[in-house]
Amino acid sequence: MNRLAASENLLQDIEQELASQQDAKAELRFVNYVIDLLSYYAIVIVFVILVAASAYGTKVFEVIENMSDVSDFVLLHVFYGLYIMIVEGVFKGKTLGKLITGTRVIHERTSSFSWRDAVRRGIMRMIPLEYFTACVGSPFHDQWTATRVIKERRK
Repeated sequence: MNRLAASENLLQDIEQELASQQDAKAELRFVNYVIDLLSYYAIVIVFVILVAASAYGTKVFEVIENMSDVSDFVLLHVFYGLYIMIVEGVFKGKTLGKLITGTRVIHERTSSFSWRDAVRRGIMRMIPLEYFTACVGSPFHDQWTATRVIKERRK
């Protein structure tokens, strides 16, 4: 009997904790996205310059110049998804944007964040139309992975 009461109390505590976590507002999430996108492009530019300065020289720029707009678009989205996947996985649901704005990602049911969540969210971000879903509500990468971005409490 004692064990059952303790289990019920634990479940109630978990439900209260999840309910008390405030979702990040859309404006804040947009700021996260802009910061993360700028950091991603900075890394891409540095990478291209480093490769161009290597033994490959101007061949890198020729390859980039000869890429079609579609392949460029797809490649950038795939690498952006991988970038976010790695950063969120390593930093347990945080990116540079989330660090600056004081937000983080959690799983809806467990209130934690795992590599599995990071992989699933990263794959969802590779879908180019995924960004439009953020304009009308919750983005695909939250809906389909049962995650959400919350505002962290100040300690």
